[in-house]
Amino acid sequence: MQEYKIKSDGFKEIRKQILIRTIPILIVAITVGILISSLNSSNKSADTSTLAIIIPVILLFVGVGLYRGINRQKTLFESYKITLTENLVKREQLNTPTISVYFNDIQEIVQKSNRNIIIKGSDPKNVIIVPAQINNYSEFYEALSQIIPVRNRPSNSLFQKYQFLLVILALALLMLVYTVSNKTVVTISGSFLILILVWSLITIRNNKNIDIKTKRADWGVFIVIVLIYYFMYNKLI
Repeated sequence: MQEYKIKSDGFKEIRKQILIRTIPILIVAITVGILISSLNSSNKSADTSTLAIIIPVILLFVGVGLYRGINRQKTLFESYKITLTENLVKREQLNTPTISVYFNDIQEIVQKSNRNIIIKGSDPKNVIIVPAQINNYSEFYEALSQIIPVRNRPSNSLFQKYQFLLVILALALLMLVYTVSNKTVVTISGSFLILILVWSLITIRNNKNIDIKTKRADWGVFIVIVLIYYFMYNKLI
């Protein structure tokens, strides 16, 4: 049995990547929220004064939330452990469902351009993501190569490639629902937005590589869906 964990400075290598992905989305989300508030306000001068107070408060909360989120991701990342036995691959991580894939159930092993390795089992839910920051990476790679040949796939999946655009689309649809009076536009925008939110909720719930706390927090999407539906109903009726 061989065990592989994250090397001591492993999180430093991905911290910048997390910030590059997260900060632009937060900036766009805050901007959209402010625009919706401004467009729906009847008193523009009062609204400007209010925003002068609200924006620093929002930035403070976002900064604290981002700091805590990064620390939580660090704890999760550093708890990562993958084990190779004589007949299976097992991934363990704090507050995350354990994934075990027997060798004869492995359908594909892929090495991405960032050197992350994806191990896919016969069950679509059994996908093990092995970060490039594990110790003894070359040894682990060679051990996997003895099971089945490792394929190289430089590009990310469509979801990963266009994840930021999907978030922008969802925020644009949200803005249309809350600021446009045309019933057709509201109906189409709201329906597509609800479909995106439901799809994201199902995707997160079925992903064994996402920790339990994140999955619990994602139930808040239901509240957002109800609010969107309620707002659509009021506009249409």
